[in-house]
Amino acid sequence: MDIRQSEEYAFFTKSLGWEVKKINGINIFIKKIPVLGSIVKIQRTEKVPFEEIEKVAKKFRAFQIILEPAFKIDPEDLKKYKYKPLSSPFIPTKTIIKDVKKEEKEILSSFSKNKKRDVLYAQKNGLLVKEGTLKDFLTLKREYLLKKFILPLGINKETKLLFEAFRDKAKAVITYKKDSPEPLAGAIILFCEKTAYYWQAAATDKGKKLLAPTLVVWEAIKLAKKEGCLFFDFEGIYDERFPQNRSWQGFTRFKRGFRGEEVIFPAPYVKTKLRITS
Repeated sequence: MDIRQSEEYAFFTKSLGWEVKKINGINIFIKKIPVLGSIVKIQRTEKVPFEEIEKVAKKFRAFQIILEPAFKIDPEDLKKYKYKPLSSPFIPTKTIIKDVKKEEKEILSSFSKNKKRDVLYAQKNGLLVKEGTLKDFLTLKREYLLKKFILPLGINKETKLLFEAFRDKAKAVITYKKDSPEPLAGAIILFCEKTAYYWQAAATDKGKKLLAPTLVVWEAIKLAKKEGCLFFDFEGIYDERFPQNRSWQGFTRFKRGFRGEEVIFPAPYVKTKLRITS
C-alpha cells in the first residue's frame, strides 16, 4: 500500500481542509470549492472503482476528478468514463525505491563510487547525525526556500500537522557540526508498511559543502532498517514525460547516486467540467 492510502495520510489531508471518504478500502480526497463545487483526487491505488467515484463526484458536485494510479488503467475504462491525460501531476510519477534488507555494509557498497566517497568525506568532516527536532528542520526548510526566492508561507503549519498525523511514524533526521547547535542538513522520513519515505529535505550552503545531505540519507537508510523497513522510497525524481519539472534534475542526480530500482507510475488523468446535478 502506498503511503497516500494510509490512515495517517488521510488524517493529515483532513487537517489541511480536505474531506476523505473510504470506499472499497481506498482513500478518496475531496476539496470543496465555493460556488464551483469540488475537486476529487484518487492517488496511488491498485484499482480504480469508477462507479463509486462517480457517486462521490455527484454527491459533492465535483467539477474535476484527478486519477494518479499506481498501476496502468484499462484504456477502455478511461474512454468510457471520459478521462483525459493530465498535463501536470500533483504527486511524483517516477521514483527510486531501494531495497534495504541487506546488511549495512552491503547497502553502502551498492552506492555509486562518488556517493561512497562522499559518505566517508562527510564523516571525516566531524558531522553528527541524530534524530532532531521539528524546529530544527523548519529552520533548515525556511532558509532553503528563501535561498530559492520562495516565501515559506504555511510551511510551519503544514509540517506540524504532518508530524501530528504520523506521530511516531514521522522522524526528523538532522546533521550538525559536532559541538555546534546549528543544523546543516535534514530530512523528514515517514514510515508506512515496511517502507520509509524520504518525504522532505533541506540543507544550508555550508551543509552542502560538507556533504551533509549525503550523510543524512545514509543515516536515514540505517534508521529505516532499525525501524524494520524493507524498502526506502526516495519519493520522486525527474520524469521526462513532464519536462516542466526540469528543476528536479539536480536532486534526481543526487538520489541516483544511492542506487535502487527506478519505478515509473502511469501518467495521471483528469475529468473536468463535469455537469453534475444533485
